[in-house]
Amino acid sequence: MQETRQDWQRVPLITLPAGKPVRPVSVLYRQLAPQTVVAAHSHNWGQLVYCSSGVQDVITPQGRYLLPPDLAVWVPPNMAHEISTLYGAEIASIYVLPDAMEGLSADSRVLQVSPLLRALILEALQLPADYDWLSPAGRLFRTLRDQIAAAPPASLYLPLPVDPRLRTLCYQLEQDPSLPYTLAQWGQKVGASERTLQRLFAQETHMSFQQWRQQLRLQAALKRLVGSRDAVTTIAADLGYESASTFISMFRKQCGMTPGEYRQSLQR
Repeated sequence: MQETRQDWQRVPLITLPAGKPVRPVSVLYRQLAPQTVVAAHSHNWGQLVYCSSGVQDVITPQGRYLLPPDLAVWVPPNMAHEISTLYGAEIASIYVLPDAMEGLSADSRVLQVSPLLRALILEALQLPADYDWLSPAGRLFRTLRDQIAAAPPASLYLPLPVDPRLRTLCYQLEQDPSLPYTLAQWGQKVGASERTLQRLFAQETHMSFQQWRQQLRLQAALKRLVGSRDAVTTIAADLGYESASTFISMFRKQCGMTPGEYRQSLQR
């Protein structure tokens, strides 16, 4: 299944009323319509992008991160990032000023959202933006920051290479994950030997070509499972799997459950 974003709606940034965070930790709710892109931007404070429903992509110079419900992406200060959604999403952005960054990562990463962290985010959304940092509300926001720092990483990360030949290859697979070409065949298309592409994948993504393509297909599968009602057999065929059983086996190995079980878990 090919996906193009050239006709997607591009929306402006929505910021806090003051235009920038007025407290060391702030939170902002946003609902994104299907096929929406928030253009690449950066700011001098850190941001946790939390997806409470739907599914979205966050792209940074370090890679592409997929956010199904109850996952979040941490973006450190001054790192450009783009947010997009194919099927629509509800997100909460937690902003952390540089002075409150203790314990938080200097790299972007996907984080698992625990029930406690989720409850803190939802509670923070009910508090005024100009809360007193030294009040009980301030303690809640400090605990929220500490829970972000303690959140374990998730594996839904797709590193983006820099080499133009690899970028061409990866872009075409992102448009159509079902493309069946071997690395040798890709080499003929992008003008590099199979060995060169193997070396570049290992050097720039720390993955083999097969691992990168599998991660891409997993991300595409999660999007479809969250955002569409397509049958598992249809998703498997669209992603280039020879059989639904092969796809289900891969999904269970990576996610610890079958695609059907994953869909059911979203309805709890």
